[in-house]
Amino acid sequence: PSQTRWCRESRAHLRPSRREPTMSRGVRAVFALALFALAGVHATTQARAGEDTRAGGSESSSKPKRLIFFLSDGMGPAHLTLARDAGACGALTLDEHLVGASRTRSTNSLVTDSAAGATAYATGYRTYNHVVGEVPVGDPNDVDFTSGSASASGATGPGPGPVTGPVRPAGTIVEGAQLAGMRTGVVTTTRVTHATPASFSSHVADRNDETEIALEQVYTLDLNVILGGGAAQFMSKDAFPERSARNDTRDLMADAKHRGYAIAFNAGDLNEAVVEIVRSGGIKGEETDQERGDASENSSTAAPFAKRQFGPRVLGLFADSHLAYEIDAHEDSLAGFANGATPSRGDAEAPSLVAMLDAALAVLDAKFAEHENDEGFFLLVEAGRIDHGAHANDAGAVIGEMCAYDRAFKRAVEYVAARNDALVVATSDHDTGGVSVGCCDAYEVDVAKLNALKKSAEFVANDIVTEMLKLDGVVFDRSATAANATVENAVRAIAIASLAAAGRDVSDASDSVGDADVSAIVAAAIEAIAAGDSVTHTYEGYELQNKIGEVMNRANKVGWTSRAHTGVDVPLFAFGVGAEAFRGSHDNFRVGQMMIDALGVDPVEGYKVFRDRLSIVDADETPP
Repeated sequence: PSQTRWCRESRAHLRPSRREPTMSRGVRAVFALALFALAGVHATTQARAGEDTRAGGSESSSKPKRLIFFLSDGMGPAHLTLARDAGACGALTLDEHLVGASRTRSTNSLVTDSAAGATAYATGYRTYNHVVGEVPVGDPNDVDFTSGSASASGATGPGPGPVTGPVRPAGTIVEGAQLAGMRTGVVTTTRVTHATPASFSSHVADRNDETEIALEQVYTLDLNVILGGGAAQFMSKDAFPERSARNDTRDLMADAKHRGYAIAFNAGDLNEAVVEIVRSGGIKGEETDQERGDASENSSTAAPFAKRQFGPRVLGLFADSHLAYEIDAHEDSLAGFANGATPSRGDAEAPSLVAMLDAALAVLDAKFAEHENDEGFFLLVEAGRIDHGAHANDAGAVIGEMCAYDRAFKRAVEYVAARNDALVVATSDHDTGGVSVGCCDAYEVDVAKLNALKKSAEFVANDIVTEMLKLDGVVFDRSATAANATVENAVRAIAIASLAAAGRDVSDASDSVGDADVSAIVAAAIEAIAAGDSVTHTYEGYELQNKIGEVMNRANKVGWTSRAHTGVDVPLFAFGVGAEAFRGSHDNFRVGQMMIDALGVDPVEGYKVFRDRLSIVDADETPP
């Protein structure tokens, strides 16, 4: 079933005493007006339409105080072409602000993973694949690919994957911004503990250590905004043994609430939290000068997280794992993006990327307390599931995520265009899938078949497994099940129905789904349940999903070279104060350094301040 179904069906189990959120028309109007004041300003954008908007075009101060960094995980140059010219997105705002390219290699491979790619942007240093917020000892930007094994000041490691060479934590732009008094936030469509947001908010040698990453996000940083999926990483295993993904018994949701976070589990919750923050001016719970002084004098016993020195806080966790694909999240599928539209979401569902951006901007710009200066903010916005769709070679899923990404980028450009102190930068950590617009020795792409897709391969895989598990008295065993014609025929019927609901009709020859394809899907589905893959699968390496993606996308004539990442350069976009500095082709770590320089922050000193936070806990809590 769709991941957003968690919001509708399971929310009561998470907070049984909480009523369903409702918002009056008046409250909705307040929220809409607040967000329009922050991010709208279409008239201002149009008035500046004649200026050179590709790299700063408006008169502005020399340095930005507000930096919005978009990271489109897995998006390469061909993904843009696919979304613009073959998908429902139409004209892309991204195209208007293309300024260069980012070179994506990691310390130990020409083909990076998301952890190393995001760490380069967060810290200004290359690192090994699989490493989050930490870099090789020595000069991590000194690499040599000519010998077949990259090195960093003598530290060597195998190809892509975990590296055991010595690493050290490196300060991030988030820590530097917080030291400078700026507000900070991360927004993502993946788990908030996934590689990209983790690289900006934690320091671990293994990106899979999400238990530790979530702990650091709550305990060591003063992030004002954390929005995305990954609720299972914050749930207490004692309270939710079947759903918690933690390997300890901590209840990080309770801990976050104790530290002043408003907790949101769906779009309605998020709206309510933001309306309250905007209404109160963002000052509820702020430290006074006296309290701040008292804390610094008695840091060993102070409870710094109980006060909100850096302003209001919102933690939004809208799914146990990643958020659902856009193509799966609403009835209109890809058609919902036609003519520049953004599909709407209900209050009980997960918010869209645009809605999360709007909420983040409202929180980060909420009126500062009188005793504070407006020091600005840094915000990371990740369109993380472009990568996941590309891993499955699922063009429909990729296009939906691309449309949502471009709509959010457009909103950010509108926000920046209305100010003289803001900058938006956007790029990717790497390309995924090596997509080609056209394949199979044919000079065409079947745009109609592409846009006829109604669901992702992930959705179809989950739907098939869910329906299979409803079959009475069937125990799925590799050999016995395969030999049982009755069961196999039942699974076959389930697969055919699921494919049809997703826009692929086995009886329609133009959909290019043959009997052998259905048989392969049936075999993969039986294997998935028998091996337990249907419970533990991820977006990468799940054979059932991969087979479905291959079958569903064959009629599109969209080609793929890999189900992994590639090493091609990725597009770089910028608009606003200082955007001209990003023109040209740059190593990814240089882009990170340029963002750090643009804000004028010091990640090294920032890390020194925040590194000991794990040892500082409130007296009424159990130390981690």
